[in-house]
Amino acid sequence: MSAKILLVDDKNENLVALQAALRPLGQELVQAHSGEEALRCLLNDDFAVILLDVQMPGMDGFETATRIKERWRSRHIPIIFLTAISRELAQQLKGYEVGAVDYIAKPFDPWVLRSKVAVFVDLYDKTRRVEDQAARLGQANTELEQFAEVVSHDLRNPLVSVVGYLQMLSDGSVGDLSGDSKEFVERALRAAESMGSLIDDLLDYARAGKAVGVMQTTDAGQVVERALSNLHADIEAAGAAVKAPDLPAVRADSAQLTRLFQNLIENSVKYRAPDRPLVVDISAEREDDHWLFFVRDNGDGVATDEARALFDMFYRGSTAVGRPGTGIGLAICKKIVEGHGGRIWAEPGIDGGAVVCFTLPAPDGISEAQK
Repeated sequence: MSAKILLVDDKNENLVALQAALRPLGQELVQAHSGEEALRCLLNDDFAVILLDVQMPGMDGFETATRIKERWRSRHIPIIFLTAISRELAQQLKGYEVGAVDYIAKPFDPWVLRSKVAVFVDLYDKTRRVEDQAARLGQANTELEQFAEVVSHDLRNPLVSVVGYLQMLSDGSVGDLSGDSKEFVERALRAAESMGSLIDDLLDYARAGKAVGVMQTTDAGQVVERALSNLHADIEAAGAAVKAPDLPAVRADSAQLTRLFQNLIENSVKYRAPDRPLVVDISAEREDDHWLFFVRDNGDGVATDEARALFDMFYRGSTAVGRPGTGIGLAICKKIVEGHGGRIWAEPGIDGGAVVCFTLPAPDGISEAQK
């Protein structure tokens, strides 16, 4: 599909000359005889580049360019000024000041003009392709999330029935079982419950990249309190202590941030050391336009060569042998953090244990990814 090029000049002979110079590019050339007419053309159509005469009656080229740059739809369109009179340096600087990318004197060399316009046409084409690919990728992600929800729902329903029947067999509700039969039923029950956890984690992973609400100023301390409330029984059973003093406000989705802290604390509880009480220390420090968070524990720790892979889907480290889990929890954490424009990584603790570090944008220092 050809790109559109807007030619703006109040004299017909100049428009004819521009068309002759640019026709070999094979693009659609649109004419406007005044600044007002050019602005009307820009209301509904997208253009790869605008060639704009400086000296025009009424609205001149400088004012027209200023109006073009004030509009959201057209503010990114490159403008090349053409002039036969205003060749002084001050005029050229004024042209660049109002947003022009070039300032060419008349009479122009058709080859030079065509080459410069071709660059912007090529850039326009590449930008459109990238935007189309991004739109298709977004649609594919949406369809994948919907597919994950449907599959998870369809798998969970029959699994609930299977678990229910196995529990009835296990507790003797339908009659006593022999030793071997009871053991087989209990194994099947554990496998079914493990499959249920896997389905739930897969659904959480599919949802993790989806913004539940508008990104807004969120008190990280209150978020941690909610996560601790959700994990109260597990923390109490483990005899763990979680410290999170003076956490800052960040720009985040509160629900996703709760899930992030909940997964990280739950991971520390799961991989606690058997010979000492678990202590989890959560802190943060300001760095430029973001906050750097630390979740430190004194658990089994993480090997340096395994730290990078911890956030991969289904990866379980050497300390995971014999412990429950699906290998999805930390992958969900990564997806949540990256969805907020941050990054996450893990390091071995200085005195054993592990440290998970991640960044989140500060309310008064929004990162480029969140704009």
